[in-house]
Amino acid sequence: MNAYEATKRIYAISDELSILSKELGAAVKETNRNLIEQKINILENEFFNIKHKLEKIQLTAGSL
Repeated sequence: MNAYEATKRIYAISDELSILSKELGAAVKETNRNLIEQKINILENEFFNIKHKLEKIQLTAGSL
């Protein structure tokens, strides 16, 4: 995954997290809440994994 693809994925994860947070707020059953929370945790882990990889990338004037 290159930096562009990683950035696109971060935006997609952000959108998915927004949707899931709304679903979590509307969830009444404990089982549904737990399932949504698990999905959120998985996406957050992926988000931070990509974020940390992007932080390690250094751009130089020649790479632009």
